[in-house]
Amino acid sequence: MLSQLLLGSLIIILTIAVQVIILGTLNRFYGYVRKHIRKDYSTVQQIFVVSASVLWLVLGITINTWIWAISFLMTGEFKDLEEALYFAIASFTTLGYGDVLLDQNWRIFGALSAVNGLIVFGLNTAFLVELMLSVWGRSRTK
Repeated sequence: MLSQLLLGSLIIILTIAVQVIILGTLNRFYGYVRKHIRKDYSTVQQIFVVSASVLWLVLGITINTWIWAISFLMTGEFKDLEEALYFAIASFTTLGYGDVLLDQNWRIFGALSAVNGLIVFGLNTAFLVELMLSVWGRSRTK
C-alpha cells in the first residue's frame, strides 16, 4: 500500500508540473495576445483565443493520461498499451467504466489517477473561467 501511495504521489507531482507548464505557456501566450489585440475582442478573436486555449489544455490532459498509462504498464498491470491507455483515460477523467479493473495490489494506485484528474480538471476550469471573463469582459457578467 505504501509503495502505491509513494509512486502515485510522485506521478501526481509530475503531472501537476506538466499541467502548470501548460498553463504557464498558455498564460504567456495570452499576455502576448492582450498586447497585440485591441481591448474589445471581435467574435472571431474570441472564438480563436478560447478554442486555442481549450485545445492547448487538452494537450496537457493527453500528456498526463499517457504518463499514467505508461505507469500502469510499468507496474505490470496491463500487458498492452491500448488497455493501459483506456484505463488511464477512464480513471483520469473519473468516468471509471469498471469494465477494466486493477488487481487488488494496485487499486489505490488507480484511485490516485482519479484524484489527479480532479486536480488537473479543476486547475483547467479555474484558468478557463478567468480567461473567458477577461476575453468577454467582466462587465458582461454582471
